[in-house]
Amino acid sequence: MDETTTSRAWLLDFGRGLRAAVGAHEMSQVLLSVTLHEIPCTPPYASEVFVFQEMILPVLDVYALIRGQRDEMTVHLSAHIVGLILYQLDPDDPAHYGGLRLTTLPVNLFVDDSQFCPLPAQLDFWRPVAISCFNLNDNPIPIIDLGRLFSGHLQHHHFAKKA
Repeated sequence: MDETTTSRAWLLDFGRGLRAAVGAHEMSQVLLSVTLHEIPCTPPYASEVFVFQEMILPVLDVYALIRGQRDEMTVHLSAHIVGLILYQLDPDDPAHYGGLRLTTLPVNLFVDDSQFCPLPAQLDFWRPVAISCFNLNDNPIPIIDLGRLFSGHLQHHHFAKKA
């Protein structure tokens, strides 16, 4: 009997069709209408923080990171939906918290090995953070490595020529 491995994931919408997935265990909570605080003199993709359980946590705007600028229309429409995520920079390190700015609520879904697909050329801009890709209703969805995303080593220029 052939058993297919199925995993749970969260489908994240960063705005204007920019979507990716993370493992179900990497999303701790979804926070609605969270108060975000602007940090001056920071890049547009990392210019906000929020307070959660007495911790000041960074918020990444993935759309701004990849496209090079914030989508002000999406920022105002999203009502400050933040995905509270857990990530590790190294498997031996403790987990860290962070936030991802989302435009809609994440969708919980099941993914199996038969949905695997290579990252297509039109999504090559995800390559610095994509660890895999799957097909969802004939749409390729990259699976992103949150440790890489929050490592501090990525900047817009890693994505600019590709996006």
